[in-house]
Amino acid sequence: MNDQLFLERAHANPHDDSAEFLLAVAENPARQELLESLKVLDKRLESGLTAISAPEHLKKTLLNIPEGTLHPDIQAVSANDSFWRRNFQYAAGLVVAAGVIAMMLPGRANSLEEVVMRHLYSELSFLEDHTPVSMSYVNNVMSSNREGMSFLQSPDMSNIEIDVSEDCWVDFQNGVKGVHIVMKGNVGQITVMVIPNEPIGGQIAISDDRFEGVITPTPGGNLVVIGEKEESIQQYSTMLAANITW
Repeated sequence: MNDQLFLERAHANPHDDSAEFLLAVAENPARQELLESLKVLDKRLESGLTAISAPEHLKKTLLNIPEGTLHPDIQAVSANDSFWRRNFQYAAGLVVAAGVIAMMLPGRANSLEEVVMRHLYSELSFLEDHTPVSMSYVNNVMSSNREGMSFLQSPDMSNIEIDVSEDCWVDFQNGVKGVHIVMKGNVGQITVMVIPNEPIGGQIAISDDRFEGVITPTPGGNLVVIGEKEESIQQYSTMLAANITW
């Protein structure tokens, strides 16, 4: 099962227990993590939407939507045990709630800053991994993500000590895949994310109580460098951006 179909089916029904779907989940830890998050969300929606009242005409309209208008793949799996199929009347409540949220937060979407910080915290265990990997291994991981993507074998790059290099879904729900790298800095471990998506308009600084970093647009995507507060993040970001090829 490809990633697009998995995403459609997981969002349509995170409780899908078909053999094909369960096999697709078992193949990929990132899919397992997403599915658990969707199950939690499903439970919260079930609890929250029962308290929302919607006009009867809206409920009737939603209940009368022909099943044939559903996406064929989603239609097949939604009949399993999804909250949405068991409690279709609450869809009306969701429409009301979504409308209120839309008025309060027009155009609101997860920014790249939020996405990378969330991914950083979901993979904090990487910071405890101190098994060195070679630059050739890093470049193999990068090229498997996108052909031609790699770091130059320059003197600057040869001085870097790298402990982790993994192909990662930086934002699984939106299909954003990249490479997650952990390297040794002067203060502590530095997290690097190479994301082959649409470059942002200009460099962005990101920070929270523990970490600080920068997101730098490059010709083929975005380069994220995050470390401890006292780390020389800009220095590392400039060096990495000058040595990446797409």
